[in-house]
Amino acid sequence: MKSSRNLLLLLITLTAALTTQAQQLEKSQKILNEYANNHPQEKLHMQTDRNVYAVGETIWYKIYSVIGMENRLSVLSNVAYIELINPAGKIVDQKINALYAGVAVGEMALADSLVEGSYRLRAYTNWMRNNDEDYFFEKVINIGNVRSDNIETQSTTITENGQEFYVIQLANVSGAAMPKTKISYEFKDGEKVVDRGREDIDQEGRIKIKVTDKNKGKLLFLSFTNPDKRKVQKTISTKSFFSENSIQAFPEGGHLIADELNRIAFKAINPQGKGIKAKIYILANNTDTAATLETNSLGMASVPCYLNKGTTYTVQAHFADNTQKTINLPAIENSGYSISVNQSSPAKIFAQVNISQDKVNNEEVYFVLHHLGNIYYIAKQKASNKNVLFSIGKDKVPTGVMTISIMNKDFLPLVERVIFNLNNNRIMPLTIKQDKDSYGKRSKVTNNLTLDLGNSAGTDTATLASLSASVINLTKYGKDLSDDVSILSSLYLNADLKGFIEKPAYYFNADGTVKTQELDDLLLTQGWRKIDWKQLDSLNNTPKYPIEKGLRITGMVKKLGRKAPAANAKVQLISTRNFMDFLDTTANAKGEFEFDKLIFPDSVKFLVSAQDEKGKKNIDITYNKPSPADVNLAKNDPLIQNDVNASFREQLLAGKRFYQQLESKGLMDKVTEIEEVVVTVQRPKVPDNSTNLNGPGNADQVITADDLSTCTTLEMCLAGRLMGVVFQGGKPMNTRGNVEMQVVLDGMYVESDMLSTINPQDVASVEVLRNINYTSIYGSYGGNGLIVITSKTGRDASRGNFQPRGLLAIQPKGISLMKEYYKPEYDVDSNKQFDQDLRMTIHWEPGIVTDDHGKASFNFFTSDEIGTYRMIIEGLDVEGRLIRKVIDFEVK
Repeated sequence: MKSSRNLLLLLITLTAALTTQAQQLEKSQKILNEYANNHPQEKLHMQTDRNVYAVGETIWYKIYSVIGMENRLSVLSNVAYIELINPAGKIVDQKINALYAGVAVGEMALADSLVEGSYRLRAYTNWMRNNDEDYFFEKVINIGNVRSDNIETQSTTITENGQEFYVIQLANVSGAAMPKTKISYEFKDGEKVVDRGREDIDQEGRIKIKVTDKNKGKLLFLSFTNPDKRKVQKTISTKSFFSENSIQAFPEGGHLIADELNRIAFKAINPQGKGIKAKIYILANNTDTAATLETNSLGMASVPCYLNKGTTYTVQAHFADNTQKTINLPAIENSGYSISVNQSSPAKIFAQVNISQDKVNNEEVYFVLHHLGNIYYIAKQKASNKNVLFSIGKDKVPTGVMTISIMNKDFLPLVERVIFNLNNNRIMPLTIKQDKDSYGKRSKVTNNLTLDLGNSAGTDTATLASLSASVINLTKYGKDLSDDVSILSSLYLNADLKGFIEKPAYYFNADGTVKTQELDDLLLTQGWRKIDWKQLDSLNNTPKYPIEKGLRITGMVKKLGRKAPAANAKVQLISTRNFMDFLDTTANAKGEFEFDKLIFPDSVKFLVSAQDEKGKKNIDITYNKPSPADVNLAKNDPLIQNDVNASFREQLLAGKRFYQQLESKGLMDKVTEIEEVVVTVQRPKVPDNSTNLNGPGNADQVITADDLSTCTTLEMCLAGRLMGVVFQGGKPMNTRGNVEMQVVLDGMYVESDMLSTINPQDVASVEVLRNINYTSIYGSYGGNGLIVITSKTGRDASRGNFQPRGLLAIQPKGISLMKEYYKPEYDVDSNKQFDQDLRMTIHWEPGIVTDDHGKASFNFFTSDEIGTYRMIIEGLDVEGRLIRKVIDFEVK
């Protein structure tokens, strides 16, 4: 009887435990599902026409925006931000592009004032800002300056008599040394200047700067005047001068378990932060060799190694430059879990959980394959042995980076491991047929494209795809030029992995397959995008950065001269291009207002008008100027080069010759620099309470109270004094068209013949607006020009002062308008030709769309230069299958 009660109690206890586990599992899955639905992953890729540019040239690009693991074109965000970041980490240009069905095409002109160096070109949406900047699209491009700069540098360090020096060799692009001159320098640590001074160039064209504790490894800025009397700036990173090779060890899953076979990945890094080949020895007790391996050219490799309890292990690396480094292996745990993944099978993923003996307790362990809340596979087994094996078919899960989590009975991770799966059904073959095997100069090249799904999609039906194509002449860059960023690496790797990835496109073969082992070694040495399971319940909070279906204008309204918000104030957004075009909204209880889903071109001005619930305009308006995302300098820091003018001399000089021709044909704005002249002008004083919407004093002409002191009437004072203005019947007339000008008195639009009634002694200033730069903000009121009059304030003014309230002029950044890429044509009678064709980009075709049969075509003409030409085509179809094709052809 007693045993029966015990058995019943045991059954009740087991049933309760199983019920609790089931409830916990169900709860966790529900939370994950909600997270996945509320936090869709948006990813961007940008294809550019090339990777090296000179100032004055244009970067042509196409953006692809996709959602999640399936990589289908995104309709989530309709706005993308593209930024150019200089070597010092400052955003020097920004474009805003409208995304239509997940794609956008644009360009960015490079100002002549840019400093030579390696720049970051990045792209993101507002929604993507809810995650780390590591997952933005970012590509490093090199920009030289042989127009306004024309000076090359070679930078290094030397040691003389025990003292280290920075040495910078300066010469012009023809190789002649710089003449003697003074060079100013600054070292900065972020925004802070930590060292500065001036040095003379010696007879060899060099300057030497002492290395000190303050400036060691800091960013160096040089400033000087070149032989053409132009001011030149240089930026030089000195970090790599003081670094050495290093070796890092990464246990698979983050844990090493004693008395077990553990896989360990290694990464060998040179002073620039890039990979270096090395031979690695794992030594037991500093004597016995437990394992030996050799890294690939990117400095990575992994090896299985049996680790004994109570043994000390060290790692000895012999680098390709004949230096060595020794480190300790990470701590070995006597109790815990580790994981071993095997992807060598073409059909299955195998994962083995290794469990220390004290953890073999027969409890349930879960195998979960997931990505940001989306669970693709889940299985469970009992921890009844030291080694528990799981497997899953590769065709059952999508292509991309995913996480394997081994969870305990409470659905909390014991050990996690990132993997990459290639689903062969997601490979999209693209066939390109050209009309000839080779071409001559100025020959027409016709390309016929065919998407061939074949068996990869289980159907013979082709599909629609959006593609872009770039063609360059490899003789300008060298035949070994590698495109380190591709649509495959951007959307499959960079969007999910943290930190610097050297040559991410290297891991993908030409047929769309991957270098399985080398890619797995990369994953073992990188951080990745994953869920914080301990904070899972709080992860579904409202994201800080909303999805943007259009541009947003936000701000705050407060009671005049007070901090209290003007709750429920009526706010209007008025376009100055058409004052009849406006939007209304109501501020919330905190005085915050928002205008959303706006689409307007760049450089448009608006007026924001507000009035309180009683209809009065006693309101202060604040505009929230959008701020860009933070710059993550660490992400691609190893790709930042010094001495870009010298490194890419041939390409830059060739580009300079070609763009001089474009300027002469009027196809490109010509930038002419003149010797700097400093002119000091005493600007007429305009009162701060001026109602000029451009700002006080921003006018074509200003008349002050001093100029009006001897006049009887205002009309008499102004007649003959205002440039481009005549008076007819007491009304001011713009000589451009002899039209009547609008008069604005203390913010009020008044009849122009009122001038005769105004006492000149009451006037503080008169501002004349005739140029469109000043009149456009007034919309239709400014069509004929304006005269803005501001009255004096104080007891001595015989006229009361009226200051416009509840009104603010703003000029938010709008959508960038697209320009057309110039394509020369050498057909008979064509007028789109060059006298000497030295194009850097042979062709840029961003708008290729296949038809219902998966076919498309485009053509272009070769230039006047022979050699090997390379065409790169990228894109994706409507099912999210990524496409990349690279072909080379000869021009003889």
